[in-house]
Amino acid sequence: MKKKIKNNTFLFFVLFITLVGGFLRFYNLNWDLGFTFHPDERNIANAVTRISLFKQLNPGFFAYGGFTIYLYRAVGEILTFITKDSSWVANWGKINLIGRFISALVSSLTIPLVYITGKKVFSKKVGIIASVLIAFSPSLIQTAHFAVTESFLTFFVILIFLSSLNLKQSSLKKYIKSGFLLGISIAAKTAALSFLVIPVTACILWTKKKTFWKRSLLFLALLGTAILVFTIFSPYTLLDWGKFMESMKYESGVATGRLPVPYTLQFTNTFPYLFQFKNLFWQFGPVVIFGILGIIWLIFTFSRRKEKKIAIFLIFPAVYFLYVGSWHTKFIRYMVPLLPFIGISAAYFLSKIQNFSFKLGGLLIFVIIFSNIVWGLAFFSIYLRPQTRIVASEWIYQNIPSGSKIYTEHWDDGLPVNLPKSNRGKYEIEELTIYEPDNRQKIDYFSEKLSKGNYVILSSRRLWGTLINLEEKYPITSRYYKLLFSGKLGYQKVAEFSSYPKILGIQINDDSSEETFQVYDHPTVFIFKKTKLLSSEEIKSFLFKKL
Repeated sequence: MKKKIKNNTFLFFVLFITLVGGFLRFYNLNWDLGFTFHPDERNIANAVTRISLFKQLNPGFFAYGGFTIYLYRAVGEILTFITKDSSWVANWGKINLIGRFISALVSSLTIPLVYITGKKVFSKKVGIIASVLIAFSPSLIQTAHFAVTESFLTFFVILIFLSSLNLKQSSLKKYIKSGFLLGISIAAKTAALSFLVIPVTACILWTKKKTFWKRSLLFLALLGTAILVFTIFSPYTLLDWGKFMESMKYESGVATGRLPVPYTLQFTNTFPYLFQFKNLFWQFGPVVIFGILGIIWLIFTFSRRKEKKIAIFLIFPAVYFLYVGSWHTKFIRYMVPLLPFIGISAAYFLSKIQNFSFKLGGLLIFVIIFSNIVWGLAFFSIYLRPQTRIVASEWIYQNIPSGSKIYTEHWDDGLPVNLPKSNRGKYEIEELTIYEPDNRQKIDYFSEKLSKGNYVILSSRRLWGTLINLEEKYPITSRYYKLLFSGKLGYQKVAEFSSYPKILGIQINDDSSEETFQVYDHPTVFIFKKTKLLSSEEIKSFLFKKL
């Protein structure tokens, strides 16, 4: 009876944590009011509008798999049928709401999956601690608010791990189930091919000489199922193979640095592994330290006890981090599938400390859980406030006169956005081509434009935050930004809009995080107004001189 009550208490607590984590993920999914400030959301939503179920199924977009595109379209068609509103399959903002809802749902379901994983591999206590840590992870809260695939990948990598534990049994059903999950994952994003290392490791470890051929056939069934499911849910990867390979060549070129593009300039002179490790702290706070210690302890444990489930648990984070961590492109989202493994490893290490010293372990568990909750709630606070680009747009309409010439920047979201009852057309808006190579012509370009403008708007740190530090490649542009912020170009900063993570009045400045952690949902916007008339020649003289 006592055991049943204890089990029910555990389950109730997991349900409670899932509901709390779900609230953090579902709250304010329309944080951008449909303006779609995330470029990957724009690309996916655009692909959704291009297809028509059972008529035209080629999305013509292969940076992501077909599964999420078809899923968003199918849900959109159902909502269109129910509401008689076709914007669910035509409007990017509405499509993103569908995607974000599904993203928040699978992210919420990952919380009990983490509990089950911790319980199966280690203990109920580990599962409980890990589920709390995952529920309040800032990175998982953030990706749940984006209609992209990180939440899917995190959800499926845990499911694949759990299903791989069952491959110990020579059951065709178990192998087909693992193949199905693997196929769905790859159909969501080809990066999920890395998940294959989990069932492969499980099959190798549980194969004995007398079962070699049987296990081999079962593994072929797993692979066959994965290929079949992938083909069903992302068919045009094969049917439009040429376009797919062209896309993969581009994506791999960007990832490895062979193909330089403007949006990866921020990774110039960054160190593989160290850069990702530093940014993991933004994603998971001090949990990262104990997660790494837990992984080291597990490696030591496996070297002594040879527990196969520990090897299966460790193989993915090890291989994934070694491979993806070596890339030139180091977007913070690439590390998201590692977070459940880090959380579980941290919970394991903390429970081990408590086994050695109950008081010390209990204190550390409290401190880590408390600090993780504080950081998670602080990050969540950005969704309690209006998005900064929208607030800045409201200020622009209220304070900048009609007819003003406003300079925005290419490769970023130009402001103001088209708010209801506002007329963007009353301004003369022009994009400055900042990423163009630095040369004498660029000095002439800056000088001419700035002499004729009234306002300069930086809607995020996407350009200036990177280029100001690349003096070797962009000496003129770097100087331009320094002069702009100093007021020496005749423009003064008249408004700044920020929305940093905040809790109990304490603000956490995350400007040092990887760019994409900030620029989509809470960028800092700067507005500069011309307060001093300078001729193009005067501006040119400043750009030629060093500060």
